[in-house]
Amino acid sequence: MEKQDKFWELSAGKIFDELTPEEEQELSQLLGEGENSAVFKQVENVHEGLKKSQALQNFSLKLSWTRISNSMKVRRTQLYRSVFKYAAVLLVAFLAGILVKSQFPSTGIQGFTELKVPLGQMSEVTLSDGTHIWLNSGTTLKYPNFFGDDSRDISLDGEAFFKVEHSKVPFVVKLKKSEVEVLGTSFNVVSYAEESSSQVTLVEGSVQINTLEGKAITRIKPSEQINIPDNLEELTIKTVNTGFYSSWIDGKIEFDEERLADIALRLERWYNVKISFTSKDAEDLRFSGTILKNKPFDQIIKAISLLLPVEIKYKNNLGIKDEVIISKIEKPM
Repeated sequence: MEKQDKFWELSAGKIFDELTPEEEQELSQLLGEGENSAVFKQVENVHEGLKKSQALQNFSLKLSWTRISNSMKVRRTQLYRSVFKYAAVLLVAFLAGILVKSQFPSTGIQGFTELKVPLGQMSEVTLSDGTHIWLNSGTTLKYPNFFGDDSRDISLDGEAFFKVEHSKVPFVVKLKKSEVEVLGTSFNVVSYAEESSSQVTLVEGSVQINTLEGKAITRIKPSEQINIPDNLEELTIKTVNTGFYSSWIDGKIEFDEERLADIALRLERWYNVKISFTSKDAEDLRFSGTILKNKPFDQIIKAISLLLPVEIKYKNNLGIKDEVIISKIEKPM
């Protein structure tokens, strides 16, 4: 990482009180170089000003942004967090929070944060109300920096496991074509924009499924899973082993007679690879077992090839995703 990029990462960590003593010392050294100290002071002033600012009404977003960009240069930073500490790309909207009224209902508290988890990584976050969320690979979560007195609304594109802090104020997860409403519970959601349906699995508590306009559709009970097509027609509910849908937060997935094609979707996101099949027969093969995320991908693929009648070819592609091609081996007559 270049020194200037490190300066911006540590500066953001300082603003939000996330630095270790070692990082504090490293930032102190960087502040003594060049104009870093003056720049950091400006960042502090902007941050303090945002906390005191109110949302603007009847404004021109384009004109406002032009004026700001002409008066100061804003460095957009991406903070890459490892699985244990910096697991997501944190996009902090320093300015958008006061220039644009948040899409989330609130009581005068403005600003939001968007977390983007790169493929091959995981992340977790605790919201201002105490709700804890685990985010799987390729997931985007958008939430207010602080919840208002009458709403706890967030939006999700991807997969996340929620442990919602109980409150009289409903906690609402907005998906692409529906929303999940709870008061306090644990559940898993899979809702990727590129897929044709969403899936909600309830571990404990109670969950209500609504339209995006807030109209109730149905409720599910613990150990139930609902599949929600994007057209909101033919919703299906079934009883499942919830351990399968929550084990990924511990870095593992337990498969019980799952289709190989469905397993491949998860492996693609976990390891940032492309997996294709040469036939539907190969896609429909069933696999049982436990996959550990901390194991190298080649070991996972080798284990599958030993347990199933498949041939696996691996292609290393320079500069793009590596590709895995899976073929079913036909038994001799």
